[in-house]
Amino acid sequence: MLNVSLRSLKIGANGVKIDRMKKLPIGIQSITKILSKGDYLYVDKTPFAKKLLDEDAPYYFMSRPRRFGKSLFLNTLEEIFKGNKELFKTCEIYKSDYDWQKYPVLYLDFSKIANETPDELRTALRVRLEIIARKHNISIITTDIQVALDTLIVGLSEKYKSKVAVLIDEYDKPIIDRLGDLATARKNRDILKGFFGTLKGLDAELRFIFVTGISKFSRVSLFSSLNNLKDITMDPRYADMMGYTEEELKDSFAEHIESIVSERQNTSREKVLEEVRKWYNGYRFSKSEACVYNPFSTLNFMDEKEPAGYWYSTGTPSFLVSQLKKHPQSMVSLDGTTARGEELMDISSLEQIDLKALMYQSGYFTIKDYNPLSKRYNLGLPNEEVRTAFMHSLIKHFTKTTDVRSSEKFVKALERHQIGIVFDHIKTGFASFAYQVFAGAKERTYQAMLLAMLHGMGFDPLSERATNTGRIDVMLEMPKTTYILELKLDGSAEKALQQIHQKGYFNPYTHKGKDLAIIGANFSSETRNVSEWKGELLSESGERLKDLLN
Repeated sequence: MLNVSLRSLKIGANGVKIDRMKKLPIGIQSITKILSKGDYLYVDKTPFAKKLLDEDAPYYFMSRPRRFGKSLFLNTLEEIFKGNKELFKTCEIYKSDYDWQKYPVLYLDFSKIANETPDELRTALRVRLEIIARKHNISIITTDIQVALDTLIVGLSEKYKSKVAVLIDEYDKPIIDRLGDLATARKNRDILKGFFGTLKGLDAELRFIFVTGISKFSRVSLFSSLNNLKDITMDPRYADMMGYTEEELKDSFAEHIESIVSERQNTSREKVLEEVRKWYNGYRFSKSEACVYNPFSTLNFMDEKEPAGYWYSTGTPSFLVSQLKKHPQSMVSLDGTTARGEELMDISSLEQIDLKALMYQSGYFTIKDYNPLSKRYNLGLPNEEVRTAFMHSLIKHFTKTTDVRSSEKFVKALERHQIGIVFDHIKTGFASFAYQVFAGAKERTYQAMLLAMLHGMGFDPLSERATNTGRIDVMLEMPKTTYILELKLDGSAEKALQQIHQKGYFNPYTHKGKDLAIIGANFSSETRNVSEWKGELLSESGERLKDLLN
């Protein structure tokens, strides 16, 4: 019996084997590993590399959230500068007029450089420069990191009779990692100021500079020394240089999408695309309307075949939550705010960082729209992954911690249909947030906060559960009871309960051996909390047994 899976074959319309399905390069930051054997999927970003190399301004800075492909793109530039043309034979740059001249490359990845103290940062930088120098048989006889950097670049230029390409990844990590200790953060910042300032005097030896990071500390002197960097973070020409566009997703991941369709029941290609779009698309970095998908989460979705917070578990900077905890009065509405471009790219103080800028730069806010008259950007949460993850972070850090014993109390309350105990805790949690969080909030924000609260109470709720008549806002399975919740904002609990009846949301869950509890709840934008709830207990066949009371 022939057992062929879409995981191993691509099948054409005539049933003929075309090719093996590409492996997903999850966590791989080496372009050589991805391209050398041709068995990994690669979304070609080399046209952007070619464009950068052709520009008259050869020194660049770009800010993007973590896990957005910065390291892979820098490694791509590194291999291009090394003249490794054959590696790119399947890429656009191979077909271009690029001359493939070889240049020595100085690559510094600050995510791998210790920075717990200023002395440790200096030592780690000096050791890294010495290691690179030894590989090229260049002698560095100094403990001064600025002199060492100057010596290394001049030495590389003289040894290879060529200008040098400098690639710097996660430049801001020594600052961001130490925001909990501002004295250390300031000292690390000043070390980097002097270190990068050395590059300004080496123009004759430099062919190209590319610096990446999460944030741009534009008024803390870091960029005042190396002030000839061209910031392309919000340049429309490079808006989709990192991340996947809709077209790239449909083209490059076609086989993986078909694999998901084949393994799921009652789904289609369009439904899968809608799901991945809802969860991982929506990142917009410029005035242009170009949006991209989170590449790390998209890859993991294609691998796991289920939506989840993949980026949050590995890519969320802890300093964001720390800043929110330190300055809760500065919190901005989860449903968006507005800002000028310079505000988004300007973190002007280590003491009190502008949260709009921080949330935009770290990937929690994205551009929703741009008004050319006011020159202001409308900001908001980009997608379901970010919305869900951020709500959970807020609940975890801003409400009273629910221990195991409390979780048991809430579980027992729902088993006994004592809904009021659960809603009293939810009201207390909502009341603990700064009012700014709910400024202009929409129903989906209240729904997401409620879901996060339920998770924190030890439950595993489901949201937007599809039926043939609509979507259930929140569903919760208990051992003996299925709970169905419909939520309203500035409406009424009665109308929410009526909607459950009118649309028969509970019908698919009848005759399953469980009672059914249907609950309508209303949120008030004035009080920013649950204003009322109303519930009924139904038999497993859907017959009304009694009202559920406070």
